[in-house]
Amino acid sequence: MEKKGILYWIAYALLLVWQLPQYVTALVMWPFMGKKTKIADRHFNKCYMAENMSGGISLGPIAYVSPRSAKRPETVAHETDGHTVDSKILGPLYLFIVGIPSILNAAFDFTDCYYDFYPERWANRHAGLNTGDNCRLAFDNPDDERNKPWNEA
Repeated sequence: MEKKGILYWIAYALLLVWQLPQYVTALVMWPFMGKKTKIADRHFNKCYMAENMSGGISLGPIAYVSPRSAKRPETVAHETDGHTVDSKILGPLYLFIVGIPSILNAAFDFTDCYYDFYPERWANRHAGLNTGDNCRLAFDNPDDERNKPWNEA
């Protein structure tokens, strides 16, 4: 286990305060997610496969994905490397600019392709993903090291 320096902990504390509304929301959701398994941990962000989750949601440094979504590395990257960047940039405005519109888009289909809506396009750009013509997530670089399915073994 690598030792974390003081600058790491200062950055972590600053990010925690800056993203506090998302972090608190993620912690409130924690007990309702059922059994959780950590499937990604990178750039101050953690992604959990949660048995009671449908789809995926990113709240500050914590992302929850369904067992089905956990099998798609593109979806994990979209949440863990995409929306989390917006959270770091927007801080306390994230829920209003990205979170709520994204949830409403998932519920009401504002666009023909879910990923064409602006918060999803932003997340894909940050995560190095594209949808092409078929509205299916794919890595810009097929050799991306994240392009491996998660497994329990």
